[in-house]
Amino acid sequence: MSTGRVNGIVAARMLQEGFARVGRTELVRLQKKLAMLDGEQRAIVEGVVAHVVAALAADAVRLLAAQPEQYVVDSAVHVFGLSGGDGDR
Repeated sequence: MSTGRVNGIVAARMLQEGFARVGRTELVRLQKKLAMLDGEQRAIVEGVVAHVVAALAADAVRLLAAQPEQYVVDSAVHVFGLSGGDGDR
């Protein structure tokens, strides 16, 4: 993990992207089980997964985007294992 600190908005974006990545990874993992679905059904499942993932992350993302004190941001970065390689602060 980078030693540079990130602000709440950057941490919120990283958290949101991390949750979305987990959702996509799970859909790939379940690909064989979802193979029986037609395109419309698959789109519905993908939409539900995306909605659930966004809902799970929503409160934490909102908190971080509100620019809380740095120790809160640092704690979220640590707890969720967030790291940014782009140098945003």
